[in-house]
Amino acid sequence: MSRGSVVKRKRLGFTLIEVLISMLIVGIISLVFIRLFSSTLDATSRITDQNALMHEAQIAEQVIASRIKLAWKVFPPGTSIRINSGMTTHNFLADSDTWVVGTDPILAMILPPRVPGYTALCSASNPDYCFRFFAYYAFRRIDYLNAVSPTSAEALFPDPLNENTWVIMEFRRTLTNITDPDAITAPSGDAIYSGVKGRLLVEYVQPEQDSPIYKIFTMNLDGSVDLSLRMVRHTGKRTYHAPSTTEPPLTIKAVPRNLGVGSSPTDSAD
Repeated sequence: MSRGSVVKRKRLGFTLIEVLISMLIVGIISLVFIRLFSSTLDATSRITDQNALMHEAQIAEQVIASRIKLAWKVFPPGTSIRINSGMTTHNFLADSDTWVVGTDPILAMILPPRVPGYTALCSASNPDYCFRFFAYYAFRRIDYLNAVSPTSAEALFPDPLNENTWVIMEFRRTLTNITDPDAITAPSGDAIYSGVKGRLLVEYVQPEQDSPIYKIFTMNLDGSVDLSLRMVRHTGKRTYHAPSTTEPPLTIKAVPRNLGVGSSPTDSAD
């Protein structure tokens, strides 16, 4: 074999430096790909979590708005409301059993009977002829955890990073002891409201004090109600906001359609 042939065959291989450089290039490309993939996955997860919070807010607002649209009466600002002395209706924010509409995060209303008219027939055995009381109010998530037995079906899992976010509660009661709707007044610890618990409507609500010009329930002079929600959830990596901090709160206006309709116990509603 000639010397030229040996040299030619050696040139067909790779040097150690060339191999190392190739490995380095492959490593850099792989690292870039992994980071890009992780970034995309992280962004997708963030959007999914934000959308989940937004969806919960939309459902909660639609539930409350549907009650307002049916309302026979919405209690105005300044009204003092004491539902009962239960823990799930306690005003933890003011450490009181009394809520004040317009000052505390509470909305209270009276809905007409499911069967309109003939409210004189209202009784425990005929609840469909009775007016109904609904209230929506907010307090801290940690207060809800303390108010509900950890073994009950209503219990939430502990979440230390979010214990100061708010929950919105719903309280409902059929007024079976009232046949004259003109006699309906704001609850003041009446016996009919005892023994009934508030129920969780939505969690991870941003507290009002954490955002300027943000109020969950606003009663307007024309009788309509503005519902505004901001959601927030803290995790070990980041904080999710829905809507984002650069956007206004999710707001909906609801107008009662049955204000004062059928005020006489024998009148029928249109």
